[in-house]
Order: sequence, then structure tokens, then C-alpha cells
Amino acid sequence: MDRVLLTISAATGAFVVSAAMTGCARPAGPLFEPVEPAIVFPSPPDAPRIRCIGAYRGSDDLRRAKTGWEVTAEWLNRADHRPTVFSRPHAVAVGSGDRIYVADGGMACVHLIDMRARRHMVIDHAGETRLRSPAGIAVAGERLFVSDAALAEVFVYSAAGEYVERVPADCERPGGLAVCGDTGRMYVVDTSGHRVVMLSRVGNSGDSWAVDGAFGQRGRGPGEFNYPTDIACDPAWGIVVSDTLNFRVQRFDFDGKWAGSIGGKGNGAGDFSLPKGVAVDRHGHLYVVDAQFENVQVFQMDGRLLMAFGEEGNQLGAFAIPAGIAIDDHDRIWVADAYNRRLQMFQYLNGTG
Repeated sequence: MDRVLLTISAATGAFVVSAAMTGCARPAGPLFEPVEPAIVFPSPPDAPRIRCIGAYRGSDDLRRAKTGWEVTAEWLNRADHRPTVFSRPHAVAVGSGDRIYVADGGMACVHLIDMRARRHMVIDHAGETRLRSPAGIAVAGERLFVSDAALAEVFVYSAAGEYVERVPADCERPGGLAVCGDTGRMYVVDTSGHRVVMLSRVGNSGDSWAVDGAFGQRGRGPGEFNYPTDIACDPAWGIVVSDTLNFRVQRFDFDGKWAGSIGGKGNGAGDFSLPKGVAVDRHGHLYVVDAQFENVQVFQMDGRLLMAFGEEGNQLGAFAIPAGIAIDDHDRIWVADAYNRRLQMFQYLNGTG
């Protein structure tokens, strides 16, 4: 019996080595399988403006190419395979080179997803400090900025996820943040403080930051806030803030002077129930995620509603308490679909169909 088992074991080992060296290599698969039938918004017969491309749930979705050795090792250790997945993706930002960054409050980390290199890594420390509740995230050049609501801190990393420094943001509970190339300023939403804190670069190298002002206070009037959450900046729109529990989005110039508002509490088109993530595309459209309506509304510069997309659900194109949003230079729209534990990607069609 021992001789039979030894023979089988040797044969199995020879097969594994042979398989690893020959035909078991796996080419890279598509990042997103084609969605058939197509999911577009608005629905026919109207001309489509937004198309759902797919969803990303974790590292297995990268479908990277693997050598024969990697495939064999994965097969032998398949019971121990643990893909990196989202727990509660909240905020999203896009960087150069097809890098996507996702703040995950459930895992207390930031996911760095390199779509081009097909790599998924996790950032869960700032130096010796363990992240507790990453809330806001922004990219400027080759720097990644992360706010942590529980630690009341803002941290800076390289684009590759290496810790650089802590920023003294002077916030009670920081939320969304934006770094604006037009002014060089950083804007941090202080959710519990009902204001936005402004910071500027200081020092000979300009790599450090210091608070140089703030705007807003608790209230319902123009320029006042009630638990604001997210923020975006744009050369044309200025500073855009989700004034979440006032059920509106407010606009400011780059010095914090009030410039107008969009929406209000209600159930109609252009109204809000729980506005969260905001982003502006390169065509001048403002996108506002509503976590309670579970959709994204798109506005023109004059404040008029252009369209909306999404509904409650777990199918593609639907959401469960969505939060953050980011738009890249290719008109791809990334939405943090928090309670579906995924990142959904849409394409703005711009009349291309």
C-alpha cells in the first residue's frame, strides 16, 4: 500500500510540475464583461447619455494574467484563497495611470486599485497610526489625501500609497476633501463643525500645509451648513459642497464666498433627500449622489436638472446607499455603491451612443 501511495504521490507531483511549466498559464481577462442587454440612461426611446459598464467588487475582478506556476499554486492552495474585497466603500478618487482609490469605512482602510497593472493593495496605516474611519479622499498630482473622521486627521501619501505626512486640518470630524489645482488650496469639510476649512501650501518646498481660513457655520441660510459631507472643486463651478441635512448643494468661490445653491428637500426631480458625493465632469456637468433616493442626479451650470440615473437594488445600474463619486479624464463615472459592497463604473456618452 505504501508503495502505491508513493507512486501516486510521485505521479501527482510530476503532473503538477509539468502543468506549471506548460499549458496552465492564464491570460488576462476583461476587467468588465460586456453588459447585455445594454443598461443605458435615460431609457429608450430617449437618446442614451450614460451607459453602465460594470461593477468591481474585489481583487478577483482584476482577472490578471498568471503564469503556470501561479495557476498551479492557486489550485493547490485554493482553500486558502482570500481575495481582497470591499466592506463599505464610501469615497472614491481617480489618479493617473488608471489608479482608483476607495475609502472603506468598514475595513478602516483605503483600497488602491491599479487597473492598468491589475493590482489591488490596501492602505491601513499612516506611519505608525492605524486608520480608523477614512472618510474623504482626493488626488492631486502624485499625492493622495485621506481624511479620517475618527482620528480627526488628514494624511498625505504618494500615489503608490507610501505615507508622506500628517496635515493639521483643525477639524472636529473631517469628511470630504478636495485639492484644487487652480488655487493650490485644500478644502476639508468639517462635518461636525458645520464648516469648510481651507489650507494652503507653506514652506520653501511647498510640501507642507497650514490652515488659512474657514467658511460656514450651523444654520439654514445661504452659506450655512447642517452636517455637510462631501466637496468638489472645478474652475467653472468653484467649490461645491453637499449640505446634506439641509438637503441641498451649495456653491462658493475659491475664497469661500457664497455663490448659490441647488435643490432642496422634496420628492421631485432636482430635489434631494440625502445628498452625498459630488463631482464635476470635463463638460461642466455636476453629478450629485443621493444616498436615500439611491440615484445620481446630473445638473447643468445654470442649476437645471439634466437627467438622473440609478434606482434602489443590487442589479447593475442600481444602488444600495451610494456615497462617493469620481469622474476621470475618459468620462468614466465611478460610484461607491456602499451597501452593495462594490464600485460601479458608468460611461458618459456625450452623444456617441
